[in-house]
Amino acid sequence: MASWIGQYCINVTDLEVSVAFYEALGLECTSRTAIDTAGEAIVENLARGGKMQLAQQNDQAGPLDRGNAFWKLYVNTNDIGAIHAAALAAGAEEVMAPVRMEQWPTSVSFVKERDGYLVEFVQRHPWQDGDETTPAWLGQYCINVTDLDTTVAFYETLGLTCTSRTDISGAREAILEHPDKGGKVQLAQQDDQDGPITMGTAMWKLYVNTDDIAGTHAAALAAGHVSVMAPTRMERWPVTIGFVADPDGYQVELVERHPW
Repeated sequence: MASWIGQYCINVTDLEVSVAFYEALGLECTSRTAIDTAGEAIVENLARGGKMQLAQQNDQAGPLDRGNAFWKLYVNTNDIGAIHAAALAAGAEEVMAPVRMEQWPTSVSFVKERDGYLVEFVQRHPWQDGDETTPAWLGQYCINVTDLDTTVAFYETLGLTCTSRTDISGAREAILEHPDKGGKVQLAQQDDQDGPITMGTAMWKLYVNTDDIAGTHAAALAAGHVSVMAPTRMERWPVTIGFVADPDGYQVELVERHPW
């Protein structure tokens, strides 16, 4: 059974504005889909990195309830000064100007986009990733959890690998991924986390792709996790999907693709 991180999906209040913002950073909108309840778009760099799905719910009214579930998303770059300036020009709020880090060989900066999502830009040193044709690509996204070890074990049950653990000031973090394909999810247990995660209306769901959805779904249930929807073959797309809830209640959509 092989599993890997697909896109993650966050809700936005204006899909067109949000797509334009990420395009201004150098990402590409590669897909648009209308479903019964929402309009959706995928932004990514086709050559590298992960995928992000933006969704404008049809019944969205007013600002999003940010809760404390979704912490931040990462956009990697070879020119942090240029991408930071592009974000501000596209209407983002500056949180921190580019700074060279001491603990890691990177420069980082932070902005908040129009819906309040925290975006961390990262440029690695001294090497360059790709070339001038790859100005930006999606890194991991970070969600808060109440018990890091329990949640790591959940994603390992789905077939993912924990490839990194880091302690920073204020939080413990872990990266889950398939080392050779797909994206990355970062889990963070904040030192001041008290009580359950407040989901709000910002984070919708995250996708785990698999070559054996029946086995992946069954493994989650055998480990004591909750099934939200049993694997079901879709009519509109060549996929079978199922849903499970992670220990904090995040909606995890399992996806197995089939030939057309």
